[in-house]
Amino acid sequence: MKSIIYKGACLLFTAATLTSCDVLDLDPLDSYTEPLIFSDPTLTEAYVTKFYTYPENGFSGESLACFTDEAMYNFNNNWTIQRDGYTPDNLGYFNNWKSTYTNIKNINIFFNNMENVEKIPEPTKSTLIGEATFFRAFFYMDLISRYGGVPLITRTFELDDPDMMVARNTYDECAKFVVDEFTKAANLLPLSQKGKNLGRLTKGAALAYKARMLLYMASPLNNPNNDRAKWQAVSDACDEFFALNQYSLDPSYKNVFWDRTSPEIIFQRIYDTEHGHWFNWYNTPNGFPGWSATCVTQEMVDSYEMEDGSMFDVTPYTDENNPCAVNPWENRDPRFYVTVACDGQKYRDRNLEYWINEDGKTGGKDSEYSSSEAWNYSKSHYSLRKFADESITQSYGQRASNSWIYCRLAEVYLTYAEAKYMLGDETTARLYVNKIRERARGGKAGILPDVTESGDALLKKIQHERKIELAFEDQRWFDMRRWKIAKDVMTNQFHGIVIIRKADGSKVYHLKDLFKATYNDKLYLVPIPQTEINKNNLLEQNPGY
Repeated sequence: MKSIIYKGACLLFTAATLTSCDVLDLDPLDSYTEPLIFSDPTLTEAYVTKFYTYPENGFSGESLACFTDEAMYNFNNNWTIQRDGYTPDNLGYFNNWKSTYTNIKNINIFFNNMENVEKIPEPTKSTLIGEATFFRAFFYMDLISRYGGVPLITRTFELDDPDMMVARNTYDECAKFVVDEFTKAANLLPLSQKGKNLGRLTKGAALAYKARMLLYMASPLNNPNNDRAKWQAVSDACDEFFALNQYSLDPSYKNVFWDRTSPEIIFQRIYDTEHGHWFNWYNTPNGFPGWSATCVTQEMVDSYEMEDGSMFDVTPYTDENNPCAVNPWENRDPRFYVTVACDGQKYRDRNLEYWINEDGKTGGKDSEYSSSEAWNYSKSHYSLRKFADESITQSYGQRASNSWIYCRLAEVYLTYAEAKYMLGDETTARLYVNKIRERARGGKAGILPDVTESGDALLKKIQHERKIELAFEDQRWFDMRRWKIAKDVMTNQFHGIVIIRKADGSKVYHLKDLFKATYNDKLYLVPIPQTEINKNNLLEQNPGY
């Protein structure tokens, strides 16, 4: 029998931290046995709690945003391959097949011990089953959103099991399994989690993820015939979620990312200062010092509307020989200043200095001519601010403890708006988009006018609002692909900005080429790693690879 190792420091691992200590290992060494673990409520809860540390997030280093039009990663010499043509032999960041199936295997071990789990008293038993059910669905949703249909494995195998080699299920088979599992989890999980259990899963989380899975199923990539019934299922799932009446938009857009008790948060990864994350170190501008890891593109910057609802006119900034003297960041959508760090903006205890002097040999504290780690300057001269803890003054060696938010109410509102639009109910679609814009105004009257468009223009507004509201939350990569707009969006020359400071202290601005990307249709699905194809001859590779 295989056994489970629990390292003593993590045995009493609680939901209050949900941090990343190594609770288990699956080696046949001296350890607790599976029957013992799954008959003891404390050990079983510790085993399931470990599942909370499995999902990746944007605090892990290089995020999915760096493979979209949002940003580029500052230090990945291989980013062009990953953007423009990952292959079965070179998936880089996207090679999560093995790790995700390992997570699923560990969850299946839990279900393999249901006879023992059944002996655990209620309500603990139902909650643990609900959590395990949710996470298995979560990981299958991630797999099929990348690869399409995958082998649907719901049990563990012995090494000599003749059924170990498994062919791929269809996308629809896998997606139906995921929806059913989220439904099952919702019926088992509590309505809310508070106190030391804050951060553990709830009924609302399961229903919100059910709506997300249904949204992916209904979108053009997976619903080429635009089956109306699939969009109705999305709408119905959102209605089921809203009926819980457990969530509300936080009055402050910024507060959502800093207050783990925000009424908007549906599912989050909670950190503490001991087991925190290194987002600040990775993304603080080099002058503090930091790594400037996520270089926001000019194209993303110019996606933020002007206060009056118009789009920024980039034309004056395209002439390198005659730079524009007008500050390009004034009077933007207030969410811009929460999300992006740009030159002249107050950051920690000073204004950011991405500028270079007219001599082209010296520059500001956050530029390529900085006296502090000049090699770590942002290639676009923008940094990501949205999740930065500016109370941390030491970038190196000091962890941040703000949560990563996997799902929040604003996403469900935008999902509902999209579904209602596709069902022909444009009035409701506009209503829910405008709820988001009302909060974005931050109480400032006369800015970001309500969306009034209809038809194709309304769909573009919904897609645009989703891009801005959920910026850098690892949603854009999936959205571009499910809408099948990635080929148009990513086949492009992307830019940063150059800020030149004159002798009198005034500044002029012009764009600079950052990277050029291409995209073709095969990239809508990630290839299965060739190593997995080699191990299992029943696996069929995705088209075009």
